[in-house]
Amino acid sequence: MTNDMDYNIYLFSCLMKLFDKEFEQMEYDLQFEKAIEEYVKFEDSIFNYANKSEYDCIVTYLKHKYDK
Repeated sequence: MTNDMDYNIYLFSCLMKLFDKEFEQMEYDLQFEKAIEEYVKFEDSIFNYANKSEYDCIVTYLKHKYDK
């Protein structure tokens, strides 16, 4: 994983803002770092299914992570 913002990480960060208000309020450079960090965790998680859209997988992951 590089430190470049690609579409997948951008999508992840946009969706993350819906679930994590603290993340939404962070400065953009901190959001960037955290989004990459969290996306790597998502990629390695059981929620990253090959037969579902990435959008749906990310939403499922974030619901599981934040709806506790």
